[in-house]
Amino acid sequence: LEKVWTYICGHGLFRMGDLVVVGVSGGADSVALLHVLNSLSSRLKLKLHVAHLNHRLRGEEADEDAAFVEAEAASLDLPFTLGTADVPAMIIREKLSTEEAARKARYRFLMETAGNLGADRIAVAHNADDQAETLLMHLLHGTGPEGLAGMKPVTGLVVRPFLGIRRREIEDFCAQSGISYRSDSTNADVTFVRNRIR
Repeated sequence: LEKVWTYICGHGLFRMGDLVVVGVSGGADSVALLHVLNSLSSRLKLKLHVAHLNHRLRGEEADEDAAFVEAEAASLDLPFTLGTADVPAMIIREKLSTEEAARKARYRFLMETAGNLGADRIAVAHNADDQAETLLMHLLHGTGPEGLAGMKPVTGLVVRPFLGIRRREIEDFCAQSGISYRSDSTNADVTFVRNRIR
């Protein structure tokens, strides 16, 4: 908690009283982010709103993820917004990879949710391992100096409080705090570039 708090303060991620949309997939990183921000929220009087997008990519498993996140929000007495996107149709219509389409749909949903609520920030759970994977992906695909900079702590409304935290630390935090989360079966699918790099 204190490591994340130091990162938040050092990068000015939030202002006092901000309304923050927290993107929660149900995985370890995003569920941990929700719990950490909920624990720290009183220090900055943050108002949290949980948002989850069902990409319609994994059938019943995706529905269970949505139900899990909704229950998690309820357990913390936080408001919840569920969105759906027809990512398979986007892949065909916009000639995108599954990863690209899912990412595009997710950010579109988060931005729309923030706009509807008049939110000040959108918090996502990218961590230090994600940053390393992103840099490697950029190198493999060829990139300029901007690509080598990787993800930033703040990009517009989007903030990344976990960029200074390793995935192992997040999993340890969940284990020590008794926080349950969902495991996405597609994370083991090496047809996805990021999974091969990981």
